[in-house]
Amino acid sequence: MRKIWIWLWIPLLVTGCWDRYEIEERANILGIAIDIAEEEDMKEEPEVTHREGEFPKEEKEDYIKITAQISLPGKIKLGPEGGGGEGSAKTAWVLETVGHTVKDAMANLQQQLAEKLYLGHLQIIVISEDVAKKGVKDINDYFRRNPEVRRTAWMVVNKKKASKVLEASPPVETVPSLYLSDTLDNAVRFGKLPREYLGKYWIDISDPGVDAILPSVKVQDNDRILIDGMAYFKGEKMVDTFPPIEIGVYMAMKEKNPGGYSGPVSISGQKGVFMVKVTERKSKIRTKVEKGKPSATIDVEIDAVIEEETKSHQLNEQILQKIEEKTNKKFKKIGEDLLQKLQEKGSDVLGLGARIRAKYAKYWDEHVKSDERWSEIYKDMDVKVNYQVHIKRTGMEWK
Repeated sequence: MRKIWIWLWIPLLVTGCWDRYEIEERANILGIAIDIAEEEDMKEEPEVTHREGEFPKEEKEDYIKITAQISLPGKIKLGPEGGGGEGSAKTAWVLETVGHTVKDAMANLQQQLAEKLYLGHLQIIVISEDVAKKGVKDINDYFRRNPEVRRTAWMVVNKKKASKVLEASPPVETVPSLYLSDTLDNAVRFGKLPREYLGKYWIDISDPGVDAILPSVKVQDNDRILIDGMAYFKGEKMVDTFPPIEIGVYMAMKEKNPGGYSGPVSISGQKGVFMVKVTERKSKIRTKVEKGKPSATIDVEIDAVIEEETKSHQLNEQILQKIEEKTNKKFKKIGEDLLQKLQEKGSDVLGLGARIRAKYAKYWDEHVKSDERWSEIYKDMDVKVNYQVHIKRTGMEWK
């Protein structure tokens, strides 16, 4: 009997990698761009998942155009090849296809390739602003169901055609998708962007009382990719964007460190400008419900340094105090403008609703109950922001 049990266990230990794929047998997708396809594009749609005209119709149907950037095994170098991004065409293959849904388009793409599509190395998903404003629920459904997609990948919004991002040719990187992914990762490290990975975005859109944000990018001269701000959502539909300077204020209210943005400050009675850079942020968000009306107070404490001064100022305690006061007013004004914009659109990206739901569960269950109702309450909510700036270093002066 002992020998029989041993022989029964041995097959379980020698099964090996029965479902393995060699890297040469995979089409590794590094970047995907999603645009709205036109009727003219759909004329070239192959009959892969359905025969022509037999796809189930919806009331208002938007066609999908997928642009995929596929790496060529053994071609990606460890360093740049130079020559204004000439290496991009040698190391990656850009393909386009159309479909009624993301899966339908991906099936059409697979039909064009000998290798199996693989999303385990996907770095970036770019969606056009038109797609984002129509809603990304169906797009999210496909990628969330796919176990190969990493939650540390990025999803970004491009103001124009999403495919233009994958067609850019940065001279310092052989693959645009990797370059953009590195740009976003480093922006987080430098304090210029919150850590809004794909997984964090999915958590936010699933959490009652929270609305999501995504980085907004723009292609510059076909060889640079500018982080142009943040796109903010209401549910799974994009509402609008706010510029990079307001990213810093948003991160201050959410206590996202380190600081990375600088701002110009001038004071009365002094010529020139002081450039003040934020280094550390602390915030405390307090919410309360009184007489059935929610409110919030956000206290932000900022450590900053003076990075530059023009017109040869002579710094002293009095001038330093004026700089701190002026910086306080400047940040407070930007924060109030941002909050006003968010409240007008009903987009709670600060997650004040989630705090109300956690602290005042009875109020939420009786008076709010849903994200749609919270959006209306949030529009009229009293939110105050207080800033306190401390300049820790002023630099050296040459005499």
